[in-house]
Amino acid sequence: MTRATAPPTTTSPVPPEPRPRFGDLLAAERLTLRSLLAPVAALAGVALGAVLRHSGGAVVSVVALLLVLPLVLGDDRYWGALIGHAMPVSAWTRLVDIGYDPSAAPFPWTTTGAWIVYALWGVVAAVVAVCAVHRRDQ
Repeated sequence: MTRATAPPTTTSPVPPEPRPRFGDLLAAERLTLRSLLAPVAALAGVALGAVLRHSGGAVVSVVALLLVLPLVLGDDRYWGALIGHAMPVSAWTRLVDIGYDPSAAPFPWTTTGAWIVYALWGVVAAVVAVCAVHRRDQ
């Protein structure tokens, strides 16, 4: 007589993270964040374009500043983390990361700090663009 054995069960040591539902405040915040990254990046591009006044140089500068620089900087050194935390893409990543564990990062940062970085990039870029265009077009 053969004895039937139950199939082995696989249990994950880390429970899956809850997905935000449409009515949750968390879902509204994530939707807001996803819709604000493009305008912040566009404002940074307009500001660099107004300062540089050369379309090719502005495009290369925006791509290097917003996309390449956060990838090059690491979070393992203080200055790299400091500059990386001042980038809008890094702030966006920090804000949309539901399972962020501050104890795992050598130099963690807060959600409030990420919101401040996110807001400052938009405001400063808009002011620089308006002032540069206004000064040159008089």
